[in-house]
Amino acid sequence: MDKVRFAIIGCGGIAQSHMASIAALPNAEVAVTVDIARERAEQAAQKYGAKRWATSTEEAVQDDAVNAVSICLPHALHEAHALTAAKAGKHILVEKPMAISLRECDSMIAAAQSAKVTLMVGQVLRFREANREARRLIQSGAVGSPTNVIRRRHSFTREHRAEPWSNDPAVAGGWVLYGFGAHEVDMILYLNDAHARTTFALGRKTNPHWRDYDDIDILFDLSNGAMATMTHSINIKPGAWDCLIAGTEGCLCITNDVLTLNGETLPNKFDVQGGMQRQIAEFVNAVLEGREPEASGRDVRRTMQALEAVKISLAEKRPVEADKL
Repeated sequence: MDKVRFAIIGCGGIAQSHMASIAALPNAEVAVTVDIARERAEQAAQKYGAKRWATSTEEAVQDDAVNAVSICLPHALHEAHALTAAKAGKHILVEKPMAISLRECDSMIAAAQSAKVTLMVGQVLRFREANREARRLIQSGAVGSPTNVIRRRHSFTREHRAEPWSNDPAVAGGWVLYGFGAHEVDMILYLNDAHARTTFALGRKTNPHWRDYDDIDILFDLSNGAMATMTHSINIKPGAWDCLIAGTEGCLCITNDVLTLNGETLPNKFDVQGGMQRQIAEFVNAVLEGREPEASGRDVRRTMQALEAVKISLAEKRPVEADKL
């Protein structure tokens, strides 16, 4: 295989970023665009140079020119389309969250392993330069042993018109918990190279529009010995997006894409736009090199395990042993 040729499953908003990044890579191309809305599939094919378009995943994966899929569908549809792709022997890049239940995630991992295809999840924050440098600093001992992690994501979002299914919990899994939380929980675990052991969460359903929790506070006991707190709200002005990692020998703060170590802002000028292309490049190179990618399905399972524990804790108002799920 000299090039990864994608079928893009779903041609909505996030798929545009996938297709633009694929088109910019010399060893990848958009081969087929797929959407239940024929006009949208056809328009995407014309825009990104695909030779074909289709209205079903089943049709697209029968094309011998296709060797991978990029699944950019509503969250509850990820498992079914991943299984279809795996059965056809196609490598799989699936947008986050991997799915909306741990059972679905395990089903996807098992299907990919059985078919001997690559499964990677679009945890794009792992590919932002500031986050990669923060992880390197932590691993190099810049803060000593991490002891306390505090992560905040605050915004004011009354609705999300671009994704009309976002306020249907059966499809989104909860817009805050799975739509955004898949990023934020993954970052806590990625930066600390750890998994969640025990989890306790409280939530509030403040805006009736979402029909689910739109204010969530989470406490994690991490496997590296640190405790982590995540506070996430879409009802707060002004916004905040930061992460503080305190350790036995110092403190690192990530604010958007600015790093501050022990109170001093580091001079790095990070590329804040290239995360998606680096993510797609990692998937393509892993497929071509026959290796497991960063953010593989097996690795991201720890994120989905933590989210499952949060979901149970919110419902039952009790601590949950995440690593027993």
